[in-house]
Amino acid sequence: PPFPTLDAAREAARNVRVVFSDPKNISQMDKLQQDCQGDISKFFQICIPAASEILGSIIQQYGFEPNPNGCVEFTQELGKFVEDPDIRELEQELKARFMPTVYPKPA
Repeated sequence: PPFPTLDAAREAARNVRVVFSDPKNISQMDKLQQDCQGDISKFFQICIPAASEILGSIIQQYGFEPNPNGCVEFTQELGKFVEDPDIRELEQELKARFMPTVYPKPA
């Protein structure tokens, strides 16, 4: 479901920022990312479901499914408003959570 207005998209972006700024969620995601040790397959098995669970509680309020696909749809819809500085910043934050930084596996 698309956001009907820029203000609706901003509201959703603010709500997502709040949930991802929660120290408990930051700690959980940081630990999970460290546990993956740069392994992309582990990232997708461990971090994506956790991030989707955190984000799911918010996006469901806007008509998106609380699962990884719903999270992708949500970020795509926000991307339509990327000219707005607040939404652009949030989109970058979400990409940082959903798109892993891949490091070589330790030998």
